[in-house]
Amino acid sequence: MKWLFAVGALATLGCARAGGGGAAPVTVAPPAAVQPRRPPDPLEASFRDNLARARADAERAGWLVREVTPIPEHHAALVVYDPSPETAPATRVARLEAVGAGPYQVVSSESGMVDVVKTRTGALLWDLRGDGSKAVVIHLTPCGANCGVAKPLVIELTGHAFKAAAQAPECPTCLDDRDHDGVPELELRLAALTIAPCSRASCGPSSALLVEVRGLERWDGQRYSRELPVLRPLYAERRRQAERDAESVKKALGKSRICPLNALGVAARLYVYSRLGGESQADALARADRVMRGWDTGPCSTEYDLLAPPKRWPALRSELEALPLPALK
Repeated sequence: MKWLFAVGALATLGCARAGGGGAAPVTVAPPAAVQPRRPPDPLEASFRDNLARARADAERAGWLVREVTPIPEHHAALVVYDPSPETAPATRVARLEAVGAGPYQVVSSESGMVDVVKTRTGALLWDLRGDGSKAVVIHLTPCGANCGVAKPLVIELTGHAFKAAAQAPECPTCLDDRDHDGVPELELRLAALTIAPCSRASCGPSSALLVEVRGLERWDGQRYSRELPVLRPLYAERRRQAERDAESVKKALGKSRICPLNALGVAARLYVYSRLGGESQADALARADRVMRGWDTGPCSTEYDLLAPPKRWPALRSELEALPLPALK
């Protein structure tokens, strides 16, 4: 028994030396702190309920969800639907719904094609007034045997709720802050001269051979206005460009053989921008006449599939003279 004790003592001594003179201390980690449970976000819950309700209502009406696009940093989304196979042959349309949080309300629209338009930076929300407002722009394109021209629909997002815009520009995607004052200017069709009705295959969705003059509007605090003095210098620059273009048009060769779309466009722009700059109607018309000297619309009949004889310059000039133009007060 003595030798057994000796062996045990040596073993104990070896363990003590190997362990640095005693048993290693055991460290017990403190229990993890219990994180307080965050209360549910009532806006998020409301949005989810509204979205589920909107989808269920649409599905009962024969629509199938194509895409749900959330609005970043908002409790809101855009839902695009396609008709179900049972209704598709009869409807041939798409449906869009804008769904937000709060009391249940859905802004919806139907058309042959529905496209959500993004800004140049890829964002979904547009500031069309320059005051931090938020809006979604939708292009609705009617379609039958052929598809027509897209029409814009502006839906405003206030907080986390959508509503159809009470005031919207003519072309919400045609915006640019040209004078760098923080308020965007938006382009629109200020004037148009129709030369003749035209086949769709030849002239496109507008179904007319025409020239147009582009104008500007912007938010004035109450509405989108075309009659603002701040637009005057922008029109002055456009007039100077039209004058430069007019010099080129006057020198063109082969005037009797070419449909004068470019010349008509320059003459119309020069007249409109001169009038907006304060020039008299007689002087502005004289400028347009000089641009059109030697040109004739007869060749348009051979270049395009027209459905009626083209109007000559005297008739188009009378239409130009009768155009209602904004007064830059």
